[in-house]
Amino acid sequence: MLARISTTFDATADQLWEAISRPDSLRFVSAPLLHFEPLVPGELDDEWAVGKTYALRLFLFGVLPAGEHRITLVTIDREANLIESKESGALAPVWNHTIRFHAVGDGRLQYTDAIEIQAGLRTGIIWAFAHLFYRHRQRRWKRLLRSKTEA
Repeated sequence: MLARISTTFDATADQLWEAISRPDSLRFVSAPLLHFEPLVPGELDDEWAVGKTYALRLFLFGVLPAGEHRITLVTIDREANLIESKESGALAPVWNHTIRFHAVGDGRLQYTDAIEIQAGLRTGIIWAFAHLFYRHRQRRWKRLLRSKTEA
């Protein structure tokens, strides 16, 4: 099942790339709904790397253990403004995420998260959660980008 959530950011592609290329941004945009802890300490301190698998502990609301989650970056294409990851976890064996964005005016971007979800009988519930979660993430991206442009 595919979830697709879009919004518009008041940011340039360069501003978004600066934020989105850092794994620590994942923690900010996911909080407080989800919290990710790397199994290898410090693994989220550098930029995302294509081909690397990040093994993470997942917590709902920062405290409820939700098993492990693995993220493997497949594509980071700055020219096409595209990021693709293959992800899996205890709750969703398939959680493949594609981020696309493009300029829609002076200092504005159209941004889309597309998530392929396969979780057996839980797919519908997890799909509904993905819509809630990615709307939350996009609001948090807006907040993060705004704080960087005001600094």
